[in-house]
Formats: sequence, structure tokens, C-alpha cells
Amino acid sequence: MEKNRTVVGQLKVLETANPKLYAVEIMALNSEVNRNNWQYINLEQHLSEFLDIPILTAYVMGGMVIGDGHNYNMKRDLNGEEYASFTSADAERIVGWIPKDPENVRLEVIDGTEWVVVRGNLWSWYAKELVDQIARQGSMEVSIETLVTDERQGENGVDIEEKYLVLGITILGNGVEPAVAGANIRTLSELSELRNNMAENILKAASYVKKEKPKDIPKNNENKGVKKRMTYFSRKELAELGKKFPDYKVLAAVQDENGAIRVCLMAKDASTSVYKMDSLDDTVVPEKFRRVAAKVNFILGEDCDNAEIDACEMTEEMAAEVAEACDNAKALEAQLNAANERIKAMETAEKARRVVAAKAAAKNALDAKNANRNAKAKFDESLLTPIYADIEAGKYTERVNAEGLWIGDAEVELRVKAACADAQEELDRKAREAAESTFAYEKFLSKTPDAPDGIDSLLSGLDKII
Repeated sequence: MEKNRTVVGQLKVLETANPKLYAVEIMALNSEVNRNNWQYINLEQHLSEFLDIPILTAYVMGGMVIGDGHNYNMKRDLNGEEYASFTSADAERIVGWIPKDPENVRLEVIDGTEWVVVRGNLWSWYAKELVDQIARQGSMEVSIETLVTDERQGENGVDIEEKYLVLGITILGNGVEPAVAGANIRTLSELSELRNNMAENILKAASYVKKEKPKDIPKNNENKGVKKRMTYFSRKELAELGKKFPDYKVLAAVQDENGAIRVCLMAKDASTSVYKMDSLDDTVVPEKFRRVAAKVNFILGEDCDNAEIDACEMTEEMAAEVAEACDNAKALEAQLNAANERIKAMETAEKARRVVAAKAAAKNALDAKNANRNAKAKFDESLLTPIYADIEAGKYTERVNAEGLWIGDAEVELRVKAACADAQEELDRKAREAAESTFAYEKFLSKTPDAPDGIDSLLSGLDKII
């Protein structure tokens, strides 16, 4: 029976003299029983399987995340046969290879465990981001995908893999759980080119974990740690999702093959949580938040194990300082808002005062002009009507001089004086017109108000005038 498995190993950097290639060494496979209860044997007989195979990786979240799992989609060809397609944006892509020269593979005992160790190359030009990340970290985990062709059952339900083909080596992302049993069983189809020689083909995926031998693992635990096919949310989608979690920062979100959504969150105190939603329409409830520990992995070197530190503990002091700074900022913001409200109230009161003062200036200026005029010659207060309207509209409220002092009242006074001058000019014009249209007899009557009546008296008076 033929089964496809993927097994976790480790990749580290080697020296290289070729600027186009980036030499790496990979701890590919060992004979320990992994947590999925699988064991590969006959390593020496299979060394040639590790030669002339591709090295792959996946770029997800628009290339922001380097490395993931065994990413592909299932499609059907023109004959209706299912196959694994690697053409999607986040699918694995080939970034290097293991040359076919026999000196590139060997058996080596490392910390008491016999490993298949291979040497390969990454293409520096075509995988710069990946090469840079490996250079920074010193190493990355990898997953070896194999096609098992001969398997038998051992003690405690262990699947002993006696014969297998090695298909490729995938560089995993930081913190990515390796693909294990169940993931590929549900998604990979039987390999059609081998069906003629095999009675049954089943594709499986396995992952190597440290030297932990299972103790009486029940058969129904075979799929423990299965990684479901995940779709990452884009930045735009994360921003929209963040509206559902106003008190948290949404760090990442993925949707599995069943539609369930898992959201990675950070609270204001830097604590981390996970929230699971069946769909985007779910109402967020406090009881479903699950606190989790986010780990930071420090690469200490090849001669010692990596150090794992809780992210919350690492950032606790900084988070407290940030929280204090946020509280101070909020207090200052509240003070600023209160001050702005007071300034706004003062501005409103000052504008009202200026309106009253401008109207008073207009009235006083008109009264001053009328002070030395008789009752019939006084200027009417209707002159002030358009001036009052402009004052109410705020035309003079913001008028200030170069020193910032308000001069609206002075400008109103000048306008009243100009209006009075215009009114006086109109009165003088009317007087001139009246004088130019006076008849002689009107002058006579005006000069001799006690003249006797009658035509003779009138003619006598005219003679005197003439």
C-alpha cells in the first residue's frame, strides 16, 4: 500500500562560493517513532531517494509571510482524474533543489539519533526574501514529503514504513504546525501513474517530533495534530474584521476548509487570545475568548537548543509603559477637550459682546450727528437698519488690527458718519432743485406776507420788485 507522508526536519546554512546559489544542509529524516505513531526504517537503502528532488516553500498573506505548509489545491484533469495543483497564489513554489551527486546525502548520528542529512542549494536571485530570513535565523524547519509503498503494523499500533519514495522538501513558516495524518488523506488523490503497479494507493502526511516514543497510542489518535487547509485574511479583510473586536488588535485571521474562522488577538495589556467564529455573521461574546501563550523563538546557535520566551512576559514592562502612556494621553486629551470647550464658550461670549458694542457704536455715532440739528433736520434712525443687519451677520465681529485688537466698533462708527454724509448730500440736492423752480410771485409773497389781496395790489407789488 502506498502512502504519502511529510516529515519534519531542519535546514541550516552552509558556505557557498557561487553568488547565484545559497547552500543549505537539511536534517531530513530519522528512524524515530513520531507523534503520529509512524516510523521510517531502512534509511541507508533509501539514501538515493533524497537526490535530485526539489526544495519548495509557500508565500502567504500577499508575500508578507515567508513559509507555510504543504499548500496546493485539488483539481481534475480532462479525464476526470484528481491531481494536486500548485498554481494558486499561496501554493508551494520551487526555490531550490538537491543535486543528484551522491556526496550530497549521508547518514549522521546527531544527539544519539541517526539522521539522513542532505545538502542542497536555494536560488538566491529568485528567493531573496527566503534566503534573507534563513540568514537572519540561521535555520528553519522543513517537511519531507514521502510516498510510502510498503508498510506494516508494529507494536502499539505503530505504522512501520519499509519502502518509500521521497517527493520533495518543503521549508515551513515560523510557528507553522507541520502537516500530519489526515490533512493529505482528505485532499490528495491516488497517484494515477503508480496505480498499475500497486493494489492500493493512500496518500498520508506525517511529521517528525523530538525523540518522544508514544506509549500505547490508540489507533483513533492517528490524526492528532492534523493541520487543516487554511486561508489567510488580507490586510483589508483584517481591518474590516477588527470592527468586531474594538478592544483588541487583530493580528491575524485564518479560515479553514469548513468555513470556521480563527482570529488571533492582542489586548491593550499585550495579552494574546484566540477567538473562533463559525462565520463572519457571528455575534462576538466574551465567553468565547480563549487566552493563549504567544511564544518568541530565539535562535541561540547550532550548539544548543533554541530558547522560547513568552511574548507577554517579554513585552510586559513595555506594555505597562505603553498602557501608562495611553492613560496619560487620554487624560491630556480630556483636558484639551475641556480647554477647547472653555475657549469655545469664551469665543461665543466675546462675539455676542462685540455685536452689542458695534450696535451701541452705531447708535452713538448717529446721536452725535443729530445733537446740533433741529428736529426737522435730524437724520432718521432708518439709516442704521442696513448697518445693524451687517452687524448681526458678523461682518464686524472678526475685524482686528495688526496687533490683534478688535476695531469693529470703530469701523461701524465710520460707516454711520458716511451714511449721514450721504443723507445730508441728498437733502442739499433737493434744496437746490427746489430753489431753481421758484416763480416770481412766490418770491413776492414770501417777501410781502401782509400785502393786500386783489389783482391791483399784486400788480403794484410786482412793479416794485421789477
